[in-house]
Amino acid sequence: MRHISANTSLLTSQNVLLIGALLIILLHWLPYIIMGEGVYLTIHDYLDSSFIKAKVLADSGQIFAPSSSIIAQYDIPRVALRSEFQLPSLLNTVLSPLAAHIVLTLFMQVVAFTGMYVLLMRRIPGCGSPIVCIGVALCYALLPFWPPGVLGVAGLPLVLYAFLGLHQEERHWHLWAIILLFPFFSSLITVGFFFLCFATGIFLYDLLVRRQFNLAFFCGLALMSVAYLLVEYRLVSNALDPVFPSHRQEAFPSFVSYEKGLSRAWGNLLNGQYHVHSLQSKVIWPVILLALLLTGWKRKFTDTRLQLMVGTVCLCAAMSLFLGLWSSVAMEPIRTSIPFLLKFNFSRFHWLHPLLWFLAFAWALALIAQHIPNRRLGSAILLLAILTQALWAGYQNHSIKTAQKTHGITYTAFFAPALFSKIKEDVGKPLDEYRVVSLGIHPAITAYNGFHSVDWYLTYYPLEKKHALRRAISKELDKDVNIKRYFDNWGNRLYLFSAALGRDFLGKRKTDPIPMPEYNLEEMRIQGVRFIFSRVELLNGPPLFGMYQHADSNWDIYVYSLDE
Repeated sequence: MRHISANTSLLTSQNVLLIGALLIILLHWLPYIIMGEGVYLTIHDYLDSSFIKAKVLADSGQIFAPSSSIIAQYDIPRVALRSEFQLPSLLNTVLSPLAAHIVLTLFMQVVAFTGMYVLLMRRIPGCGSPIVCIGVALCYALLPFWPPGVLGVAGLPLVLYAFLGLHQEERHWHLWAIILLFPFFSSLITVGFFFLCFATGIFLYDLLVRRQFNLAFFCGLALMSVAYLLVEYRLVSNALDPVFPSHRQEAFPSFVSYEKGLSRAWGNLLNGQYHVHSLQSKVIWPVILLALLLTGWKRKFTDTRLQLMVGTVCLCAAMSLFLGLWSSVAMEPIRTSIPFLLKFNFSRFHWLHPLLWFLAFAWALALIAQHIPNRRLGSAILLLAILTQALWAGYQNHSIKTAQKTHGITYTAFFAPALFSKIKEDVGKPLDEYRVVSLGIHPAITAYNGFHSVDWYLTYYPLEKKHALRRAISKELDKDVNIKRYFDNWGNRLYLFSAALGRDFLGKRKTDPIPMPEYNLEEMRIQGVRFIFSRVELLNGPPLFGMYQHADSNWDIYVYSLDE
């Protein structure tokens, strides 16, 4: 009877912890609902790019069109935008862009929590304590995941749970479903390829060291690979038979010094990376070091959890080192001799860092709980570590707070729909009869408001588009070697650069009038451009069509007409 009572008490306390964790996740997410269009979202590599690409694709009505079909707003083939089988593409067809973001955010957090919880509870040896499993899962779910990645990082624990289930000879249908669906919620080139390499390493270890051929695990690898090829069928078919020559043909990476490469590796090992926050420096590293000290003091060097923790940290260190060296002069001779290494970023193994660091965190907490003699003290340390990490990730690094601190521009102020609606009204022409370019602001702003443009931030587009805009801005590029190198060697930001404004697209450094940049206006007209939307006044520029202001806009927009 006591045994039943104890189990019931444990189950009840575990349920309380689970409900508490889910409530914290809900509270963490609620500001998006409360703030609405007044919310602060990440601009760099999100609002200026992936966010707007999904909207442009949805607005085009061409989501399922053939790869060669033209997306009129950008005048580029359909294949240049993401697959219709990825979640953001589909969500934007039924929800507003902001609503899609809010739904995706909660979805990522719930999947992250669920995945890490079941992974630790059912698959990872020695982490069965509910406090550790639920606490680490909560901390993982509160990470500021990069929205375009969807489940690329947030879903890694769940997909590892599925593969380890096959590895342990479980045959439940839901394991296969997780493996099959993961490619629909992630990207092959950012995380899918690298997770498959990681899982293949487990398979090869079994095959070569343990002399075991795990057929189910192999089938899981095959299933995920085929699913990715189907989801990314446009990418695959275009690689085999390109619809157009891509601007990436001219891309050439800049190689930093060996010292800077090592510095980048060290920074990644301590803090993670901008797109892949693991936030291990403040709490996880000290907890791991404490676990090492305690196990060393107890001389428990054969503890499996210790070996797994140390091995995981070493693997993370190797990934960080590879990331740093990949873009350094150390790799330059190899990469320049093999063209494919210039096109594909093999350093993205560090996208597995959040998963690995939080596994190491769980093992470290379990070791601390075991090796501290005083049970209350051990529990207090566990709770302190978990709560501190949760606050560090969920509050100090909340995406809204970080965006507010970084740029302080709300969603509405960034896209300024009321201001641009007035411009459209004054122009009085159908949007498909003219094109615009943006000076001093991200072209995503005009695209969001429906304007057809010749500038954008895309990772894949026709090379001829880059050449055309370059002919219009070549004299300005010649004035600044850094901007010229940025445009010529990378080119994803097909922007109307000027020497006076540089790469300032948020108005941080210059809002005073500037001399009219030396643009080839006739070349712009050939491309269909009829208006320049400038954040600053242009002295001796083309005829001013109008200057627009709005209380809800972060920008004053000067509209210059190129009509002859």
